[in-house]
Amino acid sequence: MDSRRSALDLVFEVASAVALLVAIADVGMHWSALPDRIPVHFGAAGNPNAWGGKSMLLWLLATTVAMAILLTVAESYQRLINIPMNVDRDSPAVRRLLRSMVIAMKAAITVSFLWIVDSTMKTAVGAADGLGRAFLPVFAGAIGVPVVYCLVKLNGLRRSGRSTGLRR
Repeated sequence: MDSRRSALDLVFEVASAVALLVAIADVGMHWSALPDRIPVHFGAAGNPNAWGGKSMLLWLLATTVAMAILLTVAESYQRLINIPMNVDRDSPAVRRLLRSMVIAMKAAITVSFLWIVDSTMKTAVGAADGLGRAFLPVFAGAIGVPVVYCLVKLNGLRRSGRSTGLRR
């Protein structure tokens, strides 16, 4: 497979790495200033509705790192990505598209987790009231747009025969 990434893929990769590093640094710099109880769950409107120990931030960071690693591995194993149509998984166009989708989703998830970490800490010290109303629609869009884009492009490749080896 062509291992070159598009410029947009590189932007998303950098955004993922930066979001991870900033989240870790943010928690590290503010750990001692955090109260023992912090919000650990937020409702659909972004308001905290459950509280727990600040060690939950460490679990959130660990989850973020694990998710980033899992999605980085998934970039190389596009055959494991479940899609609702038959396409030639060996087609370079299909592989590039699936890899780009995973890279975009990794960026959306890591940036969203940074938002959650930062909002959690701000809420814990009284500087914010939760994630905010924008979080849920922004997160849904950031995940949904790459998936829908990828499915539309895959369907176009499938119909043209470029992903199945068939020509019309």
